[in-house]
Formats: sequence, structure tokens, C-alpha cells
Amino acid sequence: MPITPPLQAQYAGMPGQWTDSIAALPEGLIVSETPPVVTVDLPLGPGTYLAYTPVTFAADDLTLEAAAQGEPAIGIILYDIVVPAGQNRGVPVMRAAGLNKDMITWPASYTTDAQKFAAFEGAPSPTNIVVKQAYRGSVVTQP
Repeated sequence: MPITPPLQAQYAGMPGQWTDSIAALPEGLIVSETPPVVTVDLPLGPGTYLAYTPVTFAADDLTLEAAAQGEPAIGIILYDIVVPAGQNRGVPVMRAAGLNKDMITWPASYTTDAQKFAAFEGAPSPTNIVVKQAYRGSVVTQP
């Protein structure tokens, strides 16, 4: 989310303060330290997108659109967004990370676990997303 300070030019030179909140990624989305997380801003084409949806390059190679099974996804968008027709919006796209399969918002064309694990294979560099199965609630300790 962008941090936008309020426009208060009329108060220049006067003490003041403002606050902004930043939504953190949900716990469990990133499940490993390798590969290291990389996020870049890329233009997203028109449409309605849910957070953590895989995206790929559109036919024009200038914007992104929701990925479909059979074409390599290049990343995931990080928040819900609606882009009006005729516009493109720059959004942060996670291009590298180890992600939990169950936390990604998969488009309907991804019907099997095998398709989900292979969603980012063959994507152009710098995409390096590894989809992993996270097992919750298990603790392994040494005797």
C-alpha cells in the first residue's frame, strides 16, 4: 500500500503529526527464507483482482493480467485492487519467495495441486517463486 502523507501546505512551519497504517502480509504466506523475497512495481491491466492472485504478462507484454493454467505466472499481487477499463495501475508484485500453496488466491483454471506447484515454472527472470505445502500445527523436537 502506498503511504500518502496528507497535503497540509497551509500549515507549513507549524508543528503537527499524522499517522498511517500499513497492512502486513498474513502470517503463513511466506514459508521459507529461500528464495529471498523480491517485490517490484509493475503495471496491472484493467480488471478486478484479489490479493495474492498469480499474474502474468498480457498479450501486449506491457501490462499484467490474472494468470491462467498453462502459461507461467510471473508473480502475485499483494492486495485487492480494481483497475477501471482504459487504465493501468502500478502495483507491487512479489516476484520471488517461498509461498504457501494454500494462501495463494488461485484462479479457477488451476484445479490440481500439480498445476499449482508448477504455476511459476518457466517464468522469465527475475521470477523465482517456489510454491510449497505448509504443514501447520506440527512441532518436531529432539528427545
